[in-house]
Amino acid sequence: MTIIDKLKSLLHITPTYDPSLTVRNIAYFSGTDAHMNNKLDIFLPAARANSVQISITHTEVDRRRIPVIVHVHGGGWVRGSRTSEGRGGPTVGRTCAQEGFVGVVVSYRLARISLISYLAWSLIFGLVIIIVGIGLLSWQLIAGYVAFMAAAYGYNFFYKVRKPVNIDHMMDDISRALIYVRDHIQEYCSDADPNQIFLSGHSAGTHLISLLALDKSHLQRHHFPLSCIRGVIATSGIYSLANPTHDSHNNIRSWIFKILYSSNLIYPKGKTMKDYSPIEYIKEGDDLPPFLILSARYDMGLEVDGKRFYERFRACGQSADYHIVSGSHGSIASNFAKNDARKYFFQFIHQHMI
Repeated sequence: MTIIDKLKSLLHITPTYDPSLTVRNIAYFSGTDAHMNNKLDIFLPAARANSVQISITHTEVDRRRIPVIVHVHGGGWVRGSRTSEGRGGPTVGRTCAQEGFVGVVVSYRLARISLISYLAWSLIFGLVIIIVGIGLLSWQLIAGYVAFMAAAYGYNFFYKVRKPVNIDHMMDDISRALIYVRDHIQEYCSDADPNQIFLSGHSAGTHLISLLALDKSHLQRHHFPLSCIRGVIATSGIYSLANPTHDSHNNIRSWIFKILYSSNLIYPKGKTMKDYSPIEYIKEGDDLPPFLILSARYDMGLEVDGKRFYERFRACGQSADYHIVSGSHGSIASNFAKNDARKYFFQFIHQHMI
């Protein structure tokens, strides 16, 4: 054992999940319009005896029926990756495996940041540069910042995302990932049950999985049965695109969110943001999967939408649970292995798995 390994052991920062149990960079779609983001990582379960799940007696049938948890990362629809620790994807995947489940973390095509959103973010960060530049009497610093931001936007517009991506493209990607999981997951874990899939997401990823489960047209387009979805775990999500941070569409907080985030979304012809707001598809009497809705204590105002989403479920007689977790919008995902989100997450899965 090296000195570094000994230090890690003493500080308790040695990995608790065997990295060899992770299968990375699996292409879940290889059609003519396949994208470099059409990939997923699979986190295979460690010995189930080491998990902290509820104590039950396992039979051979139990061991063959391991649910699969498919997680979709956030990032405002324009950034983020399944491999980003800050977005929480790897943490969720590893923790699912440690609990004895199969974790799958998915990447998808990202939208191109809109000009209005880019200008708004540039202004926010630019104010800091301007204050420092004036303090240092350095107009070159300010001019350099403006030139850099202009070049960065040009790169984003002309190179990084050459073909504009709309919400339907993202929904297609996640649907294709689910098809791959259903058809191939037992090649990686023979005990996995492709008919027991739990959807999990954070932030923009929560918006996408919620829409996928509630607006049945997306899964129907890909001939994927909703019955395979045993439940949906929605963490710090966006459920009303027009006003997720306030009850009024015209409140300043609603406008700020639309400028910084919702403006990045492109809708197919004839569609509006209302058509892609998951809350609009909760109906009384519909056959919907159960939802676990988690909000962070400091959730960028999105806790308003989380509570409203939960109340719509309850008003329509649909199954849903709601919890607030200590922390911020980012830490609820990045610290998933250590915060209360983990407890609610696996309680929900145990409650609804077959």
